[in-house]
Amino acid sequence: MITRKSLYRCLILVLAILLALPGTGLLRTQAQDAKTLTIWVEGTVMDSLNATDPIKGAYGKYITEQFQKDHPGVTIKLENHGWDEELRQNLLTALMGGVGPDIVVGEAYFLQYAALGALLPIDDAVADVKSNMVEGSYAGAYLDGHIYGVSGMTGVFGFERNCDVVKAAGFDCDKPPATWDDLMAQAKTITEKGGGKTFGYTLQGPAGFSIGAVFRAAVFLAQSGATMCKDNCTKPYFNDPKALKVYEFLREIHKQTPPGLSFNPDEGQVYMQLFNGVSAYQVAGSWHPGWAKDNGCKDCRYSAIPTPKDGQAASIVVGNVIYAGLKQTKNPDLVKAYLRMLVSDSAQDLVYSSMGRLPSTRTALKKLMDSKDTDPAIKQFADVLVSSKTLLILPQWKADPQKVWTIWNDLYTKVLTTEEPIQGLMDEAQKQAEALSK
Repeated sequence: MITRKSLYRCLILVLAILLALPGTGLLRTQAQDAKTLTIWVEGTVMDSLNATDPIKGAYGKYITEQFQKDHPGVTIKLENHGWDEELRQNLLTALMGGVGPDIVVGEAYFLQYAALGALLPIDDAVADVKSNMVEGSYAGAYLDGHIYGVSGMTGVFGFERNCDVVKAAGFDCDKPPATWDDLMAQAKTITEKGGGKTFGYTLQGPAGFSIGAVFRAAVFLAQSGATMCKDNCTKPYFNDPKALKVYEFLREIHKQTPPGLSFNPDEGQVYMQLFNGVSAYQVAGSWHPGWAKDNGCKDCRYSAIPTPKDGQAASIVVGNVIYAGLKQTKNPDLVKAYLRMLVSDSAQDLVYSSMGRLPSTRTALKKLMDSKDTDPAIKQFADVLVSSKTLLILPQWKADPQKVWTIWNDLYTKVLTTEEPIQGLMDEAQKQAEALSK
């Protein structure tokens, strides 16, 4: 029986073959008219494009109307084809049908497509702004010394606390925990005093196809100098010795999470417990400040993620919206010009005001940080993007990415739900990953 995963692998193989055949024309883009650019975007951009409010609609208007004004006769056509696995499947279907866009959007598959020769190198187009682009924002589209994509908007992780819960347990909310030991001690006390009604921490475990748990665990791994990959991040490395203390910490802090919550497949329900006063602390994305206010958290505050003893400050880029041009486009120069526009000051300065997301260039981030009108919480996240010396991305596996992440998910599930020796679990996961690569 042909499974969804095996079909996906076959499609990737066929795509690679087609890309290797010059002049076949089998992967024509939709831009048969040399004056049309078809661009796939994610939902937030489409919301801006369709917004009636002039502030919220400013970004969508700019990236269509301004480009058309600067390039007379060119029509910009924006389309939304989903995100994550839905987006990946839709892109493969479009490419196999010969109707791929000129510019694709996504977060975690660009290195694979770049390695296949499917993407347009854009080094020359962004040479003058490369130093202004936050490195972590384009790392997911950077291969063998070449840039294949730019980030239209990005995000990063920080630390969130509900001060009502923290204060009720007798702690000073003006002094958030700075180390893992501090966090663990406070989380245990809050849980003990909560009597089953309030808990010290919210930890998301692996559930379904969600990669939220992977993202947040990766933050703690990075703080400890551990990694999930090796050989230039092309192969899994699930038994890095430095990871042992990370999983030991996560196993213990998981005990301070509301029972049963960790494996709820609805990520929104997991993190809203803090807004509702059920938990005190959690790792939070840069979209959380607005989310917390919308859900009635009266005193949610933000700070740097606590670090381990002898560890380092680190974070992971998340919600990072990358755009790249397909090499088969009939309009390579227009594609490069459009991608360059997305990281211009004019476009980046509209990202936060229009969509509530963080820009991906240093100048735009610094403007946010310097503005008296910017929420202090947003300034905290923006500072991480500008200042962090360890700002990483999740690995992008070249082969069987779903199976690789399934192996890691199984490892993490056992870490959180059993008392089996963690080193043995790590070694078994590595053995499975290596067998898969063979």
